[in-house]
Amino acid sequence: MKKVLSFFGAALFVAAMTVSCGNNKPAEAEEVVDEAIETVAEEAAATVSTATVDMDRQAMLAAAAEAGRAKCNCYKKDASSVEACIKSILSQSYAAYEGNDEFKAAMEAEFNSCVKEKVADAAKEAGDKAVKSAASAIANKLGGK
Repeated sequence: MKKVLSFFGAALFVAAMTVSCGNNKPAEAEEVVDEAIETVAEEAAATVSTATVDMDRQAMLAAAAEAGRAKCNCYKKDASSVEACIKSILSQSYAAYEGNDEFKAAMEAEFNSCVKEKVADAAKEAGDKAVKSAASAIANKLGGK
């Protein structure tokens, strides 16, 4: 946007210089200004369009991450309700992205990441329990002598 405004300012400066330097062709100056305004308007519209697409994509990716996390959390429930949970999530909140391959890929990536985190947390928790149990057993054995 800075470049667009700089270009617009430069075009206005050129038009002003054309008029002020004794060149009595105001129609030509108006034409330069009109061309500058059209160019600025086109570039601004393109910038807005690109920004809208980027915002839509970011919203889609955020929704995919949220859907992946929700899908991952379905596995906290009993095994018989997992499929119903997943279908419910996808049909209610994320139906707009049903045929979007990028959404599906991002959702699966987030789901896989979530599952890995949960496995790592479970392994750490199991390891911590084992260490505490072993420490307790050793303490009891040493204290029982």
